[in-house]
Amino acid sequence: ALERDELQLLYQPKISLENNTIIGFEALLRWHNTDYGVVNPQVFIPMAEQTGMIKPIGLWVMKTACQQIKRFQEWTQSELSISINLSLIQLRDTSIVKNMAAILQETQIPPHLIEVEITESVAFQDEPFIMEQLQKIKELGISIAIDDFGTGYSSFSRLRTFPIDLIKIDSEFVRAISSNLHKDQAIIRSIIQLAKNLDLKVLAEGVETEEQLQFLKKEGCDFIQGFLFYAPLPAKSIEELLNYT
Repeated sequence: ALERDELQLLYQPKISLENNTIIGFEALLRWHNTDYGVVNPQVFIPMAEQTGMIKPIGLWVMKTACQQIKRFQEWTQSELSISINLSLIQLRDTSIVKNMAAILQETQIPPHLIEVEITESVAFQDEPFIMEQLQKIKELGISIAIDDFGTGYSSFSRLRTFPIDLIKIDSEFVRAISSNLHKDQAIIRSIIQLAKNLDLKVLAEGVETEEQLQFLKKEGCDFIQGFLFYAPLPAKSIEELLNYT
């Protein structure tokens, strides 16, 4: 896939609820195989992790995303951030921090505009090495987000000690807003308040309805992603979108 240039990144806009503007994007990896067509990420990413290919693929993702966000910034003359997902296999790679630093140097992207997303289960691994790796990434100037928050093994003590900047509320909880389930709404309310108390930002994923949007605004959520505003889009479509916003 790498050699044949079959991999592609889509970019899902992140929206600030302060003014409903695009403040950045999440880079999402897709594979268009010549024999099998579009391969589901839930199929090929675990395969890439098992074979170790996630390491070169991950570096390709970061470099491509950094190059693209630079073009987006030149297009709009404004600062836009880019989020990139990291897996446990990548974090266990002793050369990942050095390679990330090299990509930042090559692409000349300000580090504060790069955000790495790790799942809750990865973030709170009981491995001192993972904590050390995250600290080194943070020292590069890159911010760190916890993805799918609330679905794994949350620990308040780890939230306090890990170098986290943003919590992403899983779409499972966001969907429940429309069901008027009091407990699920209470969980979202509590996550947002917890983040505020820890001086962290909050992003809600999978926002699809006006009702969900208004609830999140009312509770003080900072950012959202979801089909209510934009689906993941190829770079060309993003450039067209930025031209009209």
